Amino acid sequence: MDHSILPTSAPTLPSVSNAATPASPPSSPSFLLRVSVFLVLAAFSLWANFESSKGFEIAVLNAASDTHAARRFHLLFVSNGRAARLVLSSSDFVERVLYPDDSFPRKPVGRVTLYMATLDLNETVLVSRGHRPGEFVVRMSQAVMGETDAQVSVASAVQRGMARVWLWDGQGRAPRSLLDAMVDYLTVSSGLVSPRMRRNDDSAALNADLCWAEQDRLCVARMNRAMQEEWNENKLEDACGQPSESCARFSYSSFETV
Repeated sequence: MDHSILPTSAPTLPSVSNAATPASPPSSPSFLLRVSVFLVLAAFSLWANFESSKGFEIAVLNAASDTHAARRFHLLFVSNGRAARLVLSSSDFVERVLYPDDSFPRKPVGRVTLYMATLDLNETVLVSRGHRPGEFVVRMSQAVMGETDAQVSVASAVQRGMARVWLWDGQGRAPRSLLDAMVDYLTVSSGLVSPRMRRNDDSAALNADLCWAEQDRLCVARMNRAMQEEWNENKLEDACGQPSESCARFSYSSFETV
């Protein structure tokens, strides 16, 4: 009798499921944490780049008084960061004029504090040294907020303040009239002439640009470089050559060391 060569029953194979096991979704708290960390690091990187680009710290303080001028200054310039941006743009312009290349040693500036004085000052803006080397305080008179165009008035005051911050002063011995003339030039040449300056026909600021324009434009930068060292009366002529008659009247007539 022939016997079948086929097995009486096929071996049982393990069943294989074709359905893939779905991956478990990421935990929502863990995902949000990673996103938060990324955003924080990105914000810190942007802040670090911003700080390094401007080269010095900026502090804009609210006025201590609760006057109308102080409230307007806070609303128009402090709350929206405009005041800090004015400091940066003004500083950039002054630096490009005073330090055109590496042969002009830069004045160390590490921190600038800008705020509005509690009262009207005799001048639009006053600059003083801070508690530490490289720190400067720029105080603006409340009168700048009383001008018809406060935007221009404040911008002009900040420009004057930053010009004075970056100017060397002959180790404290340079004539005040010379420093004022250089501040006037830097302000007028930037295009920021306040309404108050325009109303004054005898304003030194309006004459400064005409005076310095007759000289080599690098005269201001060379003069500033010369004032890094102790002041003497020959520095202006050494830096700029023989001054014109109008500049001589403008710069030499009121030289008084203050």
